[in-house]
Amino acid sequence: MAALGDKVVDKRIVERNIAKGLLTNERFEQHLSELPDREGSYERVEVEQKDESEDAPLE
Repeated sequence: MAALGDKVVDKRIVERNIAKGLLTNERFEQHLSELPDREGSYERVEVEQKDESEDAPLE
């Protein structure tokens, strides 16, 4: 089966594409089930919170 374009299954507009008939709910669910499992293939990044007083203008 042909791959769906990224824009058709973009989670921000998938409901609109289903309503327009560009995609069926069944095909979208199939697409989701075919996505590879990426669990654990990421790198954690620690971010330190910046002290806002450092940006305060000098009086």
